[in-house]
Amino acid sequence: MSNATAQAKDFADIEDDDAIRASFVAAQIKTKLPDGFSLRADGLCFDFGDDSGPVRVAGRIEVLAQTRDDLGASWGLLLAWKDDDGREHRWAMPRSMLAGDGTDLRAHLLDRGCYVTPVLKSRAKLLEYLATISTDARAHAVEHVGWANGAFALPDRTIGDTEKSRVIYQGSAAFDHPYRVSGSLADWQGAVALYGEGNSRLAVSISSAFVAPLLGLLGEEGGGINLRGPSSIGKSTALAAAASVWGAPAFVRQWRATANGLEGTAVLHNETLLCLDELAQLDAKEAGSVAYMLANGMGKARAGRTGALRSPARWRTFFLSSGEISLADLAGRDGRGARRSAAGQEIRILDVEADAGAGLGLFETLHGVPSAEQLARAVKDGAASCYGVAGPAFVEAVAADPEMFAEGLRKGIEGFARAHVPAGANGQVARAARRFGIVAGAGEIAIRLGILPWQKGSAHEAAATLFQGWLASRGGVGSSEDGEAVAMVRSFLEAHGSSRFEPIDHDIDGQPRVINRAGFWQSVNGLREHLILPEAWRKEVCAGLDAKQVARVLAERGILRTDAGGKHSMARTLPGLGKTRVYVVTPAIFETNDG
Repeated sequence: MSNATAQAKDFADIEDDDAIRASFVAAQIKTKLPDGFSLRADGLCFDFGDDSGPVRVAGRIEVLAQTRDDLGASWGLLLAWKDDDGREHRWAMPRSMLAGDGTDLRAHLLDRGCYVTPVLKSRAKLLEYLATISTDARAHAVEHVGWANGAFALPDRTIGDTEKSRVIYQGSAAFDHPYRVSGSLADWQGAVALYGEGNSRLAVSISSAFVAPLLGLLGEEGGGINLRGPSSIGKSTALAAAASVWGAPAFVRQWRATANGLEGTAVLHNETLLCLDELAQLDAKEAGSVAYMLANGMGKARAGRTGALRSPARWRTFFLSSGEISLADLAGRDGRGARRSAAGQEIRILDVEADAGAGLGLFETLHGVPSAEQLARAVKDGAASCYGVAGPAFVEAVAADPEMFAEGLRKGIEGFARAHVPAGANGQVARAARRFGIVAGAGEIAIRLGILPWQKGSAHEAAATLFQGWLASRGGVGSSEDGEAVAMVRSFLEAHGSSRFEPIDHDIDGQPRVINRAGFWQSVNGLREHLILPEAWRKEVCAGLDAKQVARVLAERGILRTDAGGKHSMARTLPGLGKTRVYVVTPAIFETNDG
């Protein structure tokens, strides 16, 4: 077991640890209570100056520091108290909650076991206490999970901050969040991570959970992997295992949400992992744009109440998705004739087959478990009982020397690309290899830290297996746009070759009448050559694509005839139309490989 593993404490007890407030003890000396208030063993009291003496208005709420962001806004107070079970709670309360009657504030405190008096007169004193208390202690407030000032903020704790540079999460998910903890690192390794070795899909899924904290160190954009396959093959098992790196089973979210809803979800999973189940639940009309938005890390620009433009939500995350179809297939169901997602989207979201091809669904090896179904159940049960430890342990190690880890990861990515990108491959293939390389590198770092209980090279091998599968499914190493151009023209001819193309030789008897003609056809060595009219070429055959680019691609592949001057359209004399320029597509289009 490595030093990092030995130092990775059991985070299950973090909220009970007196260290939460001990780090602020020195600063507490400089905290001045407002007149009339006192902190006693039984709680916060106020002396109204009558014969009743000090009256308890709330539990013992200590103000540990004032919080604010790096722009001097989002001011708040870091509060600490204990519930009736002796469990300590910490909350970075935004001062904006003091603007009203305090209902939301009291609800938060009561929900976390802090006593608040029901007496109206005394209850108002709680707001007065929080509004007027003074302390010299300061902490940096952030509204997002992830790195800030060299520390890593989570809703209920911060990793890597120091006495002089405290970082406190002050976002909307301070209480309701999925970053829960159960069990120890060793428990998780034996119940979940162990089964990833030798199972490429499971290994890549778990390794993906360690990617996002490293993206900022490399200046990399977000992205993700979509596990595609039929139901009951094990996709949800992979998501559950990956989610357990950071939190409870509730860490897995659904694609079934609006674009606005997914923005908020992405912010909450900034620099950790975003797990999204059932891609088909996403509205087909939004599929491409939403996937691009998640990978690009920026939400929509919106106007505030005054009409002024608000800053859009931002995040950087790596996500793991599952679905019975691919992103491209879903986008093709939008009802507007769109057949594809942009190549940039497909590179950001790498679509891989969930079936490992070994007759065991998601798995290639069962680790001694009698069946794939029982192994899937074991992994899910493990993820439901041991979770939320590995991710923080990984971040704790990285925070100690981020540059060292970043440099090591860069070398690992470059090595992965050198080893697996075929010669002459298009830049899109190289970008995809880089993404798989990041997953491999993150997994290998976790192995070397003792967080993943696998042999060195296991994460690299698993990522290489999926990359080769992705490459084979893609159909080659060329540009996906070029392959799509060929496929789109071929699809149009396959669908309309007999109904919308008129034979150029009108002496042929028995030909049905052509309605809504797109062009003509002629026989070449017993095969059909199609002559497509310019308007049909631009508006229908190449709908959604650059018609000139499609013509160039087909001409380069010998599928489209060119005239003596090299133009992509040719002048032909056509029945009833006279001399007209057409795009002449040869029979070779039905034989070509899209890749």
